Amino acid sequence: MSTSEFKNIVERYLKGEASAVDQAMIEAWLAATEDNPVELTADELSEIRVDMLQHLRIQNGYTLAAGEPAAAAAYPEIKERRLLSWLQRIAAVLVVAVGVGALFYWGRTFTRTRPPVTAVSTPAPVTIYRVRVVATDAVRRVTLPDSSIVLLNRASSLYYTIPFDRAAREIYMERGEAFFQVKQLAAHPFIVHAAKTTTTVLGTSFNIRISDNVRSIKVIVKTGKVQVATGLSVTDSTRQLRPEQGIEINTVHNSIRTFSQPANSITSWYDGVLEFQQHTMKEVVEALENRYQVRIRLGSPATQQCRVSGNFTRSHTITEVLDAICLVHRLSYKKKNNEFFIY
Repeated sequence: MSTSEFKNIVERYLKGEASAVDQAMIEAWLAATEDNPVELTADELSEIRVDMLQHLRIQNGYTLAAGEPAAAAAYPEIKERRLLSWLQRIAAVLVVAVGVGALFYWGRTFTRTRPPVTAVSTPAPVTIYRVRVVATDAVRRVTLPDSSIVLLNRASSLYYTIPFDRAAREIYMERGEAFFQVKQLAAHPFIVHAAKTTTTVLGTSFNIRISDNVRSIKVIVKTGKVQVATGLSVTDSTRQLRPEQGIEINTVHNSIRTFSQPANSITSWYDGVLEFQQHTMKEVVEALENRYQVRIRLGSPATQQCRVSGNFTRSHTITEVLDAICLVHRLSYKKKNNEFFIY
């Protein structure tokens, strides 16, 4: 999408003249601007969004409708900070010629797919926009166009297209981990593509994790029921999962492992808790590297297979966690710069 095209969409949005597709794209972008969990009610967030739009209209010289209140100035302090954050982010788009570069800066990209040439009698095809969401150093909370919620772990990314719910609501996970709270829409199944797997639901909550090297994909259900097509060339490659049931697909060995996990621990990573239940040392290392943004090396293949159980909160430092793990397994570690070597 060119700068002028996106600028025209924003202009129409501010005037209240945007089409349904244009409005969905802008609303999706606004919804994806949250870096951290929002500690406000839905009514408070709605109130701030209305005020934000009014403020933008005033700043751009548009006249408010009769009886429409001017931008409020008496919000509690926490609302003012949140409003200022949103205004600064949308202002980045407006100031820089409403350019696509600002969207890349915030970790989201909109890509226009030009439809093929069709006969004159054929209805004009809908323009498709791709929305990409990236979490780097912090966990993100994303509201999808259908009001479903995605909690995206650090070092994770996904994308979806707008319009979002024409037939099926499809999400494409590129890497990392995400927890989905899906709004039930019977006519529009919710589908998540992660590597070779396809997870389909109507309304439920579940967690998906792709290992760093895409050797394995884990799907765990918290509520409801999902169907997972593993994409493997094995018998019974499609499985149905119910609450507290999980499946691990190993793409290297072409194998499937089922397991169970308590519901309250499925999103422990989002709550700041590292919870290990007989996890291999290799799995633990991946979680620690993600949490503490460090590099950890294991001295031997045997060390990778050590099993670890225990819970660690935000208050625990990386050295405290490694001290505890190494004490149990009679291991040692050395640190050099930002890298740890366990032997």
